[in-house]
Amino acid sequence: MPDRFPVSAVGAVIDVDVSGRDAEFRVRAHEAWADARYDGDRPADAVVAVRETLDDAAALSMLSTDVTIAALAHRRAEPVWMLHAAGLADESGRVVVLSAPSGTGKTTAARHLSQRYAYVSDETIAIAADGGVEPYRKPLSIIEAHSAHKAQVALSSFDGGRPLPAVLRVVKIVVIDRSPDGPETPSLEELDIAEALELLGPQTSYLCDGEAPLQRIAALLRATGGAVRLRYREVAGIDEVIEGMLRTELRPVDAVSPRPTTSAAASAGSGTFAHADIVDELDLDGRTAILQRTPTGGRVHVLDGIGPSLWAAAHGRTLDDIVDTVVAEHGEPETGDARSIVQAALQELVEDGLLQEPTTQT
Repeated sequence: MPDRFPVSAVGAVIDVDVSGRDAEFRVRAHEAWADARYDGDRPADAVVAVRETLDDAAALSMLSTDVTIAALAHRRAEPVWMLHAAGLADESGRVVVLSAPSGTGKTTAARHLSQRYAYVSDETIAIAADGGVEPYRKPLSIIEAHSAHKAQVALSSFDGGRPLPAVLRVVKIVVIDRSPDGPETPSLEELDIAEALELLGPQTSYLCDGEAPLQRIAALLRATGGAVRLRYREVAGIDEVIEGMLRTELRPVDAVSPRPTTSAAASAGSGTFAHADIVDELDLDGRTAILQRTPTGGRVHVLDGIGPSLWAAAHGRTLDDIVDTVVAEHGEPETGDARSIVQAALQELVEDGLLQEPTTQT
């Protein structure tokens, strides 16, 4: 077996370096990554060396993590939505995407549904701005009772696998919710864009990188008829639901325009509020979604009620100006004082890190 072999991961080519391990491990690594092997002539985008200090099981498990991290980091600034999800494709290349936190059923669903559909990934789905999908056919990570580490197994080793269509296109994005207390008959709940952003934002890698991330995600959700939540008890019961989703009408994805960049410091004046630095914002018919960078990634805030009016009015304006604007849009409150209500709501936005408080000159 060669010292290195290339794999395809969410559109990146990663060279896996197994030179530091013995021949038996090299064979195991080659077999585990059989479905993801890259056969083209592109140079590698990154090299990942197998960790030499770990035992074989731990090293194979960490290899999956390290390849994933390298691939995601390589594509972080590109206009691609990298969603922590499983994916299955029909013969025409239509892909249903199943997103959920780790340990909540993605791999089980991918393994079950691969009996009927082509395996795209059980880890990350990369969705381009036009809806195209880049596969990541990494080994399945399977819990074994006798091991502290998940076994890394090529899906094709179970039943030979199904060929992956040359062109893939997302048709439905699903938040899966598997629970022993879930409904015996799977149920579907449509999610509006605000709900989808709150659920899918934490499952998105490098959410704050690339241009107009909220705009791009919203455009993809609209093109696929909106995200849904699938609640179920047993994976064997979801086949008909998935088959129906794969018949979703394909729609073109709307183009998006990056928001103008503004500096909070430059807009702040004496006695005026100012927006804190944000990555993107999205108008959602009476609500406003705001994406802000955090030390661990990004956070999506969804404002409703008078929140969108406060947000729109608060940049570079005084409390009195903001109160006048909110009253003009919403009317006087039935109970309480408008100024006190607006001031309290503004303080919440300050505490959430979305607004900067007025400064006073000395």
